[in-house]
Amino acid sequence: MVNNSPWHQFRHSARNENSSVSERQIAWLRQCLQRNQNSAYGQRYGFEKIQNVVDFQQRVPMVDYAELSPWINKLASNELNQLFVGEVVAFEKTGGSHSGGKLIPYSAPGLDDFRYALSGWLAQLVEQFQIDRGSAYWALSPAITQATVTTGGIPIGGGDALYLGAEYLSAFAQISAVPLTLAQVVDVNDWQLLTLYYLVCRRDLRLFSVWSPSFLIQLLEGLSSRQPALLALLQLGGEIAGHLLAKDQSAADAYQCYLKSGDTRILWPQLEVISCWADASSTTLVAQLMSYFPSVSLQPKGLLATEAIITTPYQQNQPQLCVDSNFYEFIDRQGQVYLADGLTVNHHYQVIVTTNNGLYRYRIGDMVQCVGFQRDVPLLRFTGRAGVVSDLVGEKLTESFVNDCLSSLKGFAMLCPDDKTSGYYMLMDKRYVQDNQDAVGIVEQRLNENPQYAYARTLSQLRPLICLSLEQPERHYLAWQCAQGKRLGDIKIPSLMSDNNWRKIFQIVE
Repeated sequence: MVNNSPWHQFRHSARNENSSVSERQIAWLRQCLQRNQNSAYGQRYGFEKIQNVVDFQQRVPMVDYAELSPWINKLASNELNQLFVGEVVAFEKTGGSHSGGKLIPYSAPGLDDFRYALSGWLAQLVEQFQIDRGSAYWALSPAITQATVTTGGIPIGGGDALYLGAEYLSAFAQISAVPLTLAQVVDVNDWQLLTLYYLVCRRDLRLFSVWSPSFLIQLLEGLSSRQPALLALLQLGGEIAGHLLAKDQSAADAYQCYLKSGDTRILWPQLEVISCWADASSTTLVAQLMSYFPSVSLQPKGLLATEAIITTPYQQNQPQLCVDSNFYEFIDRQGQVYLADGLTVNHHYQVIVTTNNGLYRYRIGDMVQCVGFQRDVPLLRFTGRAGVVSDLVGEKLTESFVNDCLSSLKGFAMLCPDDKTSGYYMLMDKRYVQDNQDAVGIVEQRLNENPQYAYARTLSQLRPLICLSLEQPERHYLAWQCAQGKRLGDIKIPSLMSDNNWRKIFQIVE
């Protein structure tokens, strides 16, 4: 790594990496309980009396958000020492596609845990792909919602500075291919045009780091749809939303060559890696995204929720459990609870997490599959959300099962239940009808691997699967989620629709 590069700031100092997973997890839990034993929650459940993991599991209950909401409401009113000792730095709203509106508190130690995991990922990323001599694009959503505060005056949503801290924020700003101030642009069209302008001007781009592949797909499609305005800015310069843009004829020439060939290497010849969601419902979209970049590496994002960071990519791009950032438990399909050192390869688990942000034995709602181990650290692939189930006549389709059924398709694909006709519609992007010409038969066959679905089809309780090909379905879904106050870069497009209003969302007229 080049010593004077801002990438060098992402150093990773090991905490306990020579110890076993069990030792590391126990050490983390002990420190967390000691730190927070004088909180109201810690006193309620006797943190000071807990000697080991068994004590912890017997004394502290597993909880959902509803059980913690009274404590979180007190924190929001600025009552101190409720779930943890110390002040709340900020709150964040969950941004999942199936739910929203849950306030998650952040403490200073909890944010330190997040940054530790982040620095480990970035240090590994630089070492693996040798990207320390170029720039990077970090997903910046437009500021379509105003910053708010709780009743006690605590910020909701602290932005990049909250998550990164002063040291990392400075490095991110220097490396970023676009100014971080783009996150303050309110108008989506202005934000998109500015983002495209800055990206086309950065031929030293080495990394795209976004969450959803649909986010980057929409930006890339803007290269064509915003052609006149973007070309004018590159050739003449201009001003948009307070950003003064200089003309760049070299970038304009490269852009015009790209428009003729469609080859993204003309724009970004040094691009090495794209980091984004690639598992579960993102599988079909990531195949579409990577078709734009045939010679670029893909690194699937780890599992990072508003509530906690669970995995980050490690060697061979495998998602490794962040052992030193939280305490984890895992529940299998039979309801048996396991610790991180007791998982079995190919088995599926629901994640239970304990954090320094005041979540203790919290059902985060994410399902993972153990796909192996790095030394003794579990490698966990995200497979879907627990509790997302469609059940018209007893078939009980889960999101993880539907993800597998749709995984071979290209582009947008979503299964939508229809209680009016007692069956399912499969929504697809019109652009990929030819690529997915056998899709209905393939998906129907896979759905029938669920015995309850097959039985319902045999009895004609469910009609056959119907396919609807739509114009720009991703754009309709993203617009609907943005209207609900979700951040554009955080939106994950699900494979199984839980909202019965899907015809209106996708503007379907039959």
